[in-house]
Amino acid sequence: MKILIIGCGKLGAGLAIELYKKGHTISIVDKDEDAFYNLGADFNGTIVCGNGYDKDVLMEAEIEYVDAVVCATGNDEINAVAAKIAKDIFYVKYVVARLYNPRKAKIFEALGIKAISTTGFSINRAIELLSFKMMDSLALLGNDASTEIIRIIATPSIDGLKVSEVCEENEFKLIAIVRKDTSFIPKSDDYIETYDTLYFVCKSESKRKLKIILGI
Repeated sequence: MKILIIGCGKLGAGLAIELYKKGHTISIVDKDEDAFYNLGADFNGTIVCGNGYDKDVLMEAEIEYVDAVVCATGNDEINAVAAKIAKDIFYVKYVVARLYNPRKAKIFEALGIKAISTTGFSINRAIELLSFKMMDSLALLGNDASTEIIRIIATPSIDGLKVSEVCEENEFKLIAIVRKDTSFIPKSDDYIETYDTLYFVCKSESKRKLKIILGI
């Protein structure tokens, strides 16, 4: 993936380094030239000095060609403006914004922008969101590979469904949910929220049925 990161502080630099190690093409923007020292000597992505909400700066960072943008400055308002520009002007498919104020998360999500918070968990959470596919098979179980562990990002179409409504006895079962920076084992009467990361154990032959139920 080609990924643009706005903000080269602890989160932005850490994310840039990890994604670069995974083979992604990284561009990173920060208004403070000294911030790029956070990247270390081994980082060989593109660095651009300037404001992350300036369209000319974003174009210099080749935002037109990226698959995803992560807004990781220390300012919620700047992240909001940059994320909206990425989404509405440059039509970037995946936009992730760091938030200090969790109350704003619903506003971001309503705009189609995924939100992360708290530095301690943000790098892993951002990588998880950027690794999004409609259905990822994480592990095949048994010599016959008849059962799989599957990861799915909940879409708005299943927001509000109960866990019991997406499980079928002896076919597939929801075994864990990651919501923002917390994971838990769901109960049958728990509700699913948009952008939850859902982990299912599923019979391989039942994957099509699961996709139909989840609307993907």
